[in-house]
Amino acid sequence: MQKAIFLSQVLTEMKKLDANKNPIPFSITVRTYNNQNKSGGKLITYENAVLMQAPKTPGKIRLSQDRAFKNPNHFDNRTRNLKTDQGIKKINILFIIKFNGCDVV
Repeated sequence: MQKAIFLSQVLTEMKKLDANKNPIPFSITVRTYNNQNKSGGKLITYENAVLMQAPKTPGKIRLSQDRAFKNPNHFDNRTRNLKTDQGIKKINILFIIKFNGCDVV
């Protein structure tokens, strides 16, 4: 029998930092879904993923563009940004299937 973990515990584990204030890497399996054309359903596993951190100072200016960072409203949209080996990926927290080998309930 595989271990199960609650979604609230997954979200707190994703936020954890080590002693040097760096995010702790984790593995996560999510189901894809595109709401615009109602397609998806593939399972994707990201190894060594870390949760993207907000800028330390609010209103910080981007180097590539002359505008401030916008608020992504992750809480309202139920999304999180992950930094993975394939780049930065946005996931929906309701579609998380496994976290560090444990089934998400």
